[in-house]
Amino acid sequence: MMNAAVLERPACFDIGSLAEKLFAEIATRTADVEGVSRPAFSKIETGTLQFLADFARSEGLAAQWDTGRNAVFSLPEHADAAQYILVGSHADSVPRGGNFDGLAGVLAGLLCLVRARREGSRLAEPVKVIAMRGEESAWFGPCYIGSKAMLGILSRAELAACHKQDGRTLDEHMEAVGIDMASVRVGKPLLNRAAVKAYLEVHIEQGPVLIERNLPAAVVSGIRGNFRYKKIACFGEAGHSGAVPLAYRHDPVLAMAELLNVLDAAWHDFVAKGRDLVVTSGMVSTDQQKHALSRIPDSVEFSLDIRSQDREMLETMHALVLKHVARIERERSVRFDLGTALWTSPALCSKPLIAALARAAETIGIQPALIPSGGGHDAAVFSEAGIPSGMIFIRNRNGSHNPQEAMEIDDFKTAASVLYEFLRNPNQALHPAKAASQTAKETGPMFTKITDIIRQKGNAVRAYHAAVAAAQEAAIVDPDRAVGYFMLGLAAQEFADANYGEPLHAHVFDQELSRLDGYASMLDTAFANPDADVRLHALSTVALGLVGHRQRPEETASTSGQSKTSQANEVTS
Repeated sequence: MMNAAVLERPACFDIGSLAEKLFAEIATRTADVEGVSRPAFSKIETGTLQFLADFARSEGLAAQWDTGRNAVFSLPEHADAAQYILVGSHADSVPRGGNFDGLAGVLAGLLCLVRARREGSRLAEPVKVIAMRGEESAWFGPCYIGSKAMLGILSRAELAACHKQDGRTLDEHMEAVGIDMASVRVGKPLLNRAAVKAYLEVHIEQGPVLIERNLPAAVVSGIRGNFRYKKIACFGEAGHSGAVPLAYRHDPVLAMAELLNVLDAAWHDFVAKGRDLVVTSGMVSTDQQKHALSRIPDSVEFSLDIRSQDREMLETMHALVLKHVARIERERSVRFDLGTALWTSPALCSKPLIAALARAAETIGIQPALIPSGGGHDAAVFSEAGIPSGMIFIRNRNGSHNPQEAMEIDDFKTAASVLYEFLRNPNQALHPAKAASQTAKETGPMFTKITDIIRQKGNAVRAYHAAVAAAQEAAIVDPDRAVGYFMLGLAAQEFADANYGEPLHAHVFDQELSRLDGYASMLDTAFANPDADVRLHALSTVALGLVGHRQRPEETASTSGQSKTSQANEVTS
């Protein structure tokens, strides 16, 4: 194995090459039968943190253990800073998991410090990077253990949770790695919250959005909260599949199916209106001792997991669940046993941080995209504690929590570069009042957000309806751009109405999206120009394009074939 203190140092600093070596070394040290296993509060997790500390010291950085036995790194001059920006993620993994989940965020922050140290660059604010313990729920049940302990919100029930392999409590495991548990047990924070100006976390995306949108990285808008029913039971009446007519059936499976269908329909309706929502039933089963092809089951069990960044949206969906459960019970003569709903509040990222991270992305030449996080992260705990929090996602294939995680090093470099650019100039995010006085309203690419919705939702008829709803809302919120939003919404509406229910080849949707992309790009370019005549010319050009397309719909290909660049040049020339 490689010693952290003797990693070769090329003359020219290459963050990607060094990251690749560190990822490979840690993967080797924590390898399981497949993938990696870094159990929370284990010797393996401690060894990983020690390796990172040794590497940090070999690069001239300060490395310390905090009272939660997390590893904390900084430039030497910032080791005792009274206030600082905290950058971090977790070092543990699920059993036989992927090597990038958590670790990518730790290394992104650590390598930003290495870059500053090697290049002699000055960071605008003191920065500390933390490698936290125990974020995953796989080992004890509770999640975000390390960050909850730091902020004094780890409950007695969570401390009493037992390890899934050895049966010892979380309290015992934490004490065994050297944590003074007296403070943790009484809910005393291990971290001075007032010292942390902001918390930033880089993490691999655990879904397909960046892959589908062909983006290396994105800024996170917020972390979805949820309500969950771990096991809903629906009870009916057993019978022979051929002998019981419809009028006498009390089928719990069809009752469950009706409930899920209602929730699915509501999901589509809310998303079409621009609301954030996801609905999942990940476990469904009838009694294996009784079920048979020719038997109406007497019961079925299923889970329900509904998530959103909007607490009001969650409450609306919960009321909908209760309403339709009661209705279906009456109409089908079945009985639902929901059990207890488990709630997790949404955690929105700081708007000034989002804006500053987007500017950092633009500065290094990256399209600033904004997406929600469906999975939970330590950032949610910091946000809930009132600490301004932000996240950067890295493109990653094949999801997470499995050995097939496939983050590309070039994408990691991009995310780390966005973070580094932010750390060099975070002041507007840390002083939002000053930023607000400098920028009266949101700027940047606004119209392309409408076409991004179409791309994000799969570029089908339903996606165009969602774009229409979003354009209407945007026009109300931003009256200066209302005419442009109206035009884009009109174009999307006409295309959706004309092709509703029609089987279309994918290239037709691609051509239409290209056409709308051209209009959106043209409008964004024009509205970035203070000259009112430029804006008027762009609006006129788009209007003429819409009229011409309506008269010659068969010429979609020629209309959409114009490049965004040429259209933008036409507006600004």
